[in-house]
Amino acid sequence: MCAALTDLIGKASLFGELEPQELEALARAAERQEFQRDEVVFAAHERADSFYVIASGRVKVCVSSAGGKELILATLGPGQFFGEMALLDDATRSASVVAQLATVAYCIRRGDFERLLEQHSGIARKLLRELSLRLRRSNAQMESLATLDVVGRLARYFIDLAKQHGQILGNGWVAVRRPTHQDIANSIGTSRETVTRLMNDLEQRGLVVNEGKMSYLKESVLSEAAD
Repeated sequence: MCAALTDLIGKASLFGELEPQELEALARAAERQEFQRDEVVFAAHERADSFYVIASGRVKVCVSSAGGKELILATLGPGQFFGEMALLDDATRSASVVAQLATVAYCIRRGDFERLLEQHSGIARKLLRELSLRLRRSNAQMESLATLDVVGRLARYFIDLAKQHGQILGNGWVAVRRPTHQDIANSIGTSRETVTRLMNDLEQRGLVVNEGKMSYLKESVLSEAAD
């Protein structure tokens, strides 16, 4: 198991420059945790003492408005990490993290994480780049909410989901495990009923094909969106 975990941690962009023995030490310190779908990993404003690397599954990072409405800030999958912000500033959690699918993650405690940052400046630089990327994505999400109509926001949501978590099938299509309509609604600032209605519209326009729990997008759609 340690070898498989070492390989997983080494594939995470944050730890790509560590030596094999350092990855092994980190793997030995990591604690495997399993979360069922819809289970809370941690809640906003909790005290923080751990950082997580996802082995399988998918989680959502979310906050609640004053009125109790959920807003999904990001979805994260295998090889990605979360929980680092509160460890950096010694504050409470800034958002909640909830499993969207059955998820396995490895927990790295504060002491081990802080030693990594102290001993490896390259990890700190990579962490800053990742935080910057997430900030840019959040800014793009806010811009989308402010400037696009709900159809445009839904199309952008699926494009981003495919880019970050999609599987290229090799036949001109990209497959993604589709979140619930409620999670989609919470990501794009609309109602579940509106998402259900517009999903049919996107499918009729050939932008998305829905089959069971999966959605499929044409690679050409992603290429055009990137231009």
